[in-house]
Amino acid sequence: MSSRITWLNRELIIYIFRSTGWIGFLYTIGLMFALPLEILTLILNENHYVEFENLFSSQQMIQFVLVIVIPVLLAIFLFRFLQIKQASDFIHSLPITRRTVFIHMVGMGLSFLALPIICTGSILILFQSAIDIERLYTLADIWSWMGITFILESVIFSVAVFIGMITGLSALQGLLTYIFLALPVGLFVLFTANLKFLLTGFSADYYLNANLNGISPLLAATEMENITFFSSQTLFFALLTLLFLSLSLVIYHRRKMEHVSQAFVFPWIKPLFKFGLTTCMLLFSGFYFSETTGKMGWIFFGYVIGSLLGYYIGEIVLQKTWRIKFKWKGYLVFTMIILSLALILKIDPIQYESNIPDKKEISQIYIGNSPLYFEDEITHIGPTFLKEKENVEAITLLHQQIIEKGNTVSVGEWNDGHSVFIMYQLKDGKRLAREYHLQNYGSYLQLLAKIYESSEYKKMVNELLNVTAKDVSKITIKASGQVDKSVTINDGPQLQEAFQALSEDLNDQSFAQMTNSIGDFATIDIYLGKNKIIYMNWDSSFTQFSKWMEQTGRSEEARLMASDISVVMIAKPESEIVNSFSAEEIAQQIEQNPNNLKINTPSEIDSLIDNAQVGWNGEYVAAFHYKASKEVDIKSFSGEHVPDFILNHFN
Repeated sequence: MSSRITWLNRELIIYIFRSTGWIGFLYTIGLMFALPLEILTLILNENHYVEFENLFSSQQMIQFVLVIVIPVLLAIFLFRFLQIKQASDFIHSLPITRRTVFIHMVGMGLSFLALPIICTGSILILFQSAIDIERLYTLADIWSWMGITFILESVIFSVAVFIGMITGLSALQGLLTYIFLALPVGLFVLFTANLKFLLTGFSADYYLNANLNGISPLLAATEMENITFFSSQTLFFALLTLLFLSLSLVIYHRRKMEHVSQAFVFPWIKPLFKFGLTTCMLLFSGFYFSETTGKMGWIFFGYVIGSLLGYYIGEIVLQKTWRIKFKWKGYLVFTMIILSLALILKIDPIQYESNIPDKKEISQIYIGNSPLYFEDEITHIGPTFLKEKENVEAITLLHQQIIEKGNTVSVGEWNDGHSVFIMYQLKDGKRLAREYHLQNYGSYLQLLAKIYESSEYKKMVNELLNVTAKDVSKITIKASGQVDKSVTINDGPQLQEAFQALSEDLNDQSFAQMTNSIGDFATIDIYLGKNKIIYMNWDSSFTQFSKWMEQTGRSEEARLMASDISVVMIAKPESEIVNSFSAEEIAQQIEQNPNNLKINTPSEIDSLIDNAQVGWNGEYVAAFHYKASKEVDIKSFSGEHVPDFILNHFN
């Protein structure tokens, strides 16, 4: 009788179930604890204060661990026969093709992922139909949770299977899976963070501030609650799953059975792994020393040490022993290639550093101190880009002057310079971002003042200038410092007068007043509809508002006054003072300074309050001691805002 080979092999399915079925059972238990049992506890305890944004909010950490661990475990144990000679010989001696083996393994793996999800979803549907718990989740939430969870786990599973096809060690399969999943984001971050050393004007923070979760399933799993099922992101992950499973099948067909217990089963992968690891370690080490020391010498040292360490670890993994002979020839070739690439970037053949868009191509421009606040700015009520012709011309002229005569600050001195971030929005929809850290910042003040003092820019940075008095429900003013004083304005006429005074002050502010707040009187919270609040600081530039508060007789009730201060101690700062971490330590060092100045006269304290700047990096540092509190505030004085009695004492 001739043997007949069927596509569905019952014995193989039983073998897979016995060897890896425990993972599916473990996954089911985990999901039960994360969702049904948690929700049942809330129902039985009648906890009406708990609400879910969606089902991913229930035991979020447990769900995250399950999503990133279970698929990798499944892939490792399903294809463990490829890493053990006896198991490999047994599976491949069966009268079935490799294609059939692969389909059975992958099919059972996806089943072990899908069945616990379906089981958990069915219980949640039962809860939802039997009990009124709409505040916790809806039927749509269940379907969305099931779909997103399965897609994320499937793409992680497919990557783990793919890695299992190219390695002969189970431990390495798990490690490389997570490295591979994080690799796109990791390489992007490291490359971007290091590119700023070669290209003047390159804004690493702008690109690093982008949402990178869409390109890495591992990062996407950290924010599952923000994923929508019908989106380009889930479609992308679904396509990736098909791609990696297809590639895995092709590689499995070409894999030789004797390649077990080897780090990599294909020779061409070994140099790719070794030099890839060397590149990553080089970039990481350079980035580490740039963040910790900021000195170019240490950064280059980091590049050398990182590349040597990466190359050495790569050889250890490939040879499976730490007793290796260092292959200097390969390392020197790698070094020459890296230096050549760095030189090409520095030469800038595409003219990146000198590129300024033509005015006809510009739709609008954003300008600020840092790209880190750019995403926050676009949520403001008012415009976030400048469109007026005068501002566009001024910013492009500023950009041109920076390129021609800008003295950029070295990496370690960025804190000593001033930053300028420019974002061009072009008419074709593209964006062009540049960031500069300048030493000769003072030479651009006149041009910057023209931009910052324009009404369009002031509307961009001040939300209050984009609303009307009718939009304001109340204004709360709370004194700065360790003082318990506050005033609430909710009377209609007074609200309008206060709003008008604040608007006039914002419109009248000079560039210097906008960029350096002097006099920390109080904080102002302006309440609008729909729980919207505008936060402002009342400082010495708010002359109209200060006059209005005095006229109403409520100024002393709302702001910091000399009567709230017991004594102010002043000293010339030293490096150890500036680098201290606590206000108490600075206050103690000021008091121990033999040449300190003690102020307790009300008129002089008033002058100190009016001229103090928040921060510790001024020419003179002061410790403000309060009558009603043991806490101390540290402020400083610089330039024309240093009172004469301070100058007379120290000079």
